[in-house]
Amino acid sequence: MPIWLAKPLYMLTSAASSGMMLKTARNRKAYAMSYIVPRLILEVFEHVNYGGRSNTILEPVRFTRSMGFQDNISSVKVYKGPSFAEAPNYRALFYEHRDFRGRKLSLGPGFYPNIHDIAFNFSDRISSVNFGSDLSQTGPEWGTVPVVIQVYPQPNFRGRRITILRDIAFTRDVGMQDNIRSFRILKGASFPPTGCKVIFYEHIDFGGASLPIEVLPRDSVIEVNDMRLLPEQFDKKISSVRIEGWTSSSEFSQSVFMDEFDQMGMDGAWEWEDPRGHGQWTEHQGYLQMNVDSGVDLWHGANYDAPRLIQPIQGNFTIETRMPVTSQLREHGGLLVWKGPWAFLRLEKTSGAHPFRGDVRFERHFSGGFHLVGRGAGLQRAKHLYLRLERDGNRFRGFASDDGVKWMSTGETISGMTGTVMVGLHALCPGNIPPTSTRFDYFAVYRRPSEAHMHYERSRRLRWERNRQLQSMTALRRIDRSDAT
Repeated sequence: MPIWLAKPLYMLTSAASSGMMLKTARNRKAYAMSYIVPRLILEVFEHVNYGGRSNTILEPVRFTRSMGFQDNISSVKVYKGPSFAEAPNYRALFYEHRDFRGRKLSLGPGFYPNIHDIAFNFSDRISSVNFGSDLSQTGPEWGTVPVVIQVYPQPNFRGRRITILRDIAFTRDVGMQDNIRSFRILKGASFPPTGCKVIFYEHIDFGGASLPIEVLPRDSVIEVNDMRLLPEQFDKKISSVRIEGWTSSSEFSQSVFMDEFDQMGMDGAWEWEDPRGHGQWTEHQGYLQMNVDSGVDLWHGANYDAPRLIQPIQGNFTIETRMPVTSQLREHGGLLVWKGPWAFLRLEKTSGAHPFRGDVRFERHFSGGFHLVGRGAGLQRAKHLYLRLERDGNRFRGFASDDGVKWMSTGETISGMTGTVMVGLHALCPGNIPPTSTRFDYFAVYRRPSEAHMHYERSRRLRWERNRQLQSMTALRRIDRSDAT
């Protein structure tokens, strides 16, 4: 009997809809295989603000030159690993010299965009990395780690190990394009209590045949030591990876704005932008509808024609909407965070004619670039689709749901947007796909309860300023009329 899985044993069968269907059977005599259950997971970067080359560290490194990072680590992300709870004082220890000698920098779970600033004052001289208990103050936590995926270019977990912590739209970005022969999946520190799913895709941008692997709370580790033995022959054909985790998404619970589009006119907080007049905005009794013709897009450096209904906001927030889904899948639009043409985020449902075929798509656009953050699949036929986009500092997370209670993660990204941003709804019709028609049942803004008062105060000031401007405009009209007579 070939040994290709260890706890649980998986059997794969074909399915016309998704290309793969997964069934599980528990094996009481799981094969004991050695693997690392990290307490901390490190991502190190060549430049400040997480720029340049990056690498992942799970175990001590006596000389960073062996991983191509001698004396050039400038920013760091430290995640809680699957076994962090066993040693909450565990820290990542960065040393000035090889073999853990010289000055030491101790970092707990958190994100550190510049370890050379005055708070750390650690020069570009890191030559070794270790782990150990330390009572030093930790930094602000960054992100969540539902699962830890370790992929290898050779069978039996041999060759250079690459660790994946979030959605990867193209495995080339981590040096493993079509070159994964074995892998392990471990539960992370923030593993969802209801479990999650890891999906390997044949093509980039989460396209083509898929290999879904369900990770349940009772699973300690899932191992595939040779992908050539899989019935569906996924050997070396993985080009993107998605982590489908479920979350309550309940951190932002205080509603501070709600528009159910049941008034006779537009709420005073909104601004309607339709650069070329391609869109049609209609407010009905209880919903908002945007109709858009072909060729209307919202794409960095090229096309900003998409109609959008937006309002200003500052600080941390969650925005949410609900979209009815028709059998024709003509909807194409969703939530928007807009700083300007050089920086914006789109979380949207695609139309049935789009290459994503009605799935949810989370994108980050920035000056001169574009990044597909993640994808939410399997919700095309939901009667209603709920979208949620959360901001915490420079961290943005997308979610999708078919009931507004159980939320599926569509990815997480970092985007530097200081000061006031615009948030709201958008609709588009990219390329040559047929015209789209998108409906929104409501738009809501949520804050943390401790931060809600800030929103009310800003809204009060904004209303006062707008009323003052309206009064000034009315007075000017009266003067013009009197002059005319």
